[in-house]
Amino acid sequence: MSESNDVNINNSVVNGIHISEDVYSSIVSSTVLEIEEVVQFANSGIVGGLANLIGKKTSDSPIHIDIDEESSDITVTINLVIKYGVFIPKVVENIQKKVTTSIKEMTGQTVSSVNVRIHNIVKVEDIVEESAEEEA
Repeated sequence: MSESNDVNINNSVVNGIHISEDVYSSIVSSTVLEIEEVVQFANSGIVGGLANLIGKKTSDSPIHIDIDEESSDITVTINLVIKYGVFIPKVVENIQKKVTTSIKEMTGQTVSSVNVRIHNIVKVEDIVEESAEEEA
């Protein structure tokens, strides 16, 4: 790789530093789960769930990172479950801003877009009941 902006499929190169897509996924995951209105990442089905457990990526993964080969810009797609009753556009905007800021601050990379897909909404009471049942 001759230039600092060269990119291969699995890694981003910033000033000679190779940053794996897994690093971006970790940044996104940590950032998103800090947001109060987010309940969890969307269930990616049995195949995606098993693949995530063993550390393999599938198209069913709840976080997708795409790195543009020419510009090195990053596109993030996140599949989520959020709390019932929240104003979805405001939550999505907050997620987009925080993910963009976190990636920029930690890697120096430009995020071209953060696509947020809301797969479900859950009432807070349902979350509390499920937690109580799991503890019993």
